[in-house]
Amino acid sequence: MKTLSATLLLALATLSLPSFADNDMAIAQPWTRATAPGAPAAGYMTILNRTGKADNLLDVSGSFAKRVELHQSLSVDGVMKMVHQREGVRIPAGGELVLKPGGYHLMFMALAKPFVVGETYSVKLGFERAGVIEVVLPVMAFEHGTEMAH
Repeated sequence: MKTLSATLLLALATLSLPSFADNDMAIAQPWTRATAPGAPAAGYMTILNRTGKADNLLDVSGSFAKRVELHQSLSVDGVMKMVHQREGVRIPAGGELVLKPGGYHLMFMALAKPFVVGETYSVKLGFERAGVIEVVLPVMAFEHGTEMAH
């Protein structure tokens, strides 16, 4: 019997990640990665605004970390920096916000304990119009050289 590579298994698992919908906002492919002790983590997903009006993701919270923030990775003078999005991020009517490695993402700092593959963590996304939506993030394995890398 042939075995599938870890990358292929991860890709298949990502396709089967849960989606959530509430108040005409849909959340697709939420995930986070396993961490080493003392290391921060990041959360990723796609947020789809299925309404005819723009909305703003204003804040995010989770009880598993002392600080949870919305960040954007930017290249400033050739150096990658993470910028806290204190004012939130606009999601256009009928549009989407992609949280992914190297772009917008949720940042989890001072974790209560390291994230382990197979666990799940719940975050609350606070929107200006849609209100609060709870999303469950499954912990996935870290894969160097894949889009799963932060």
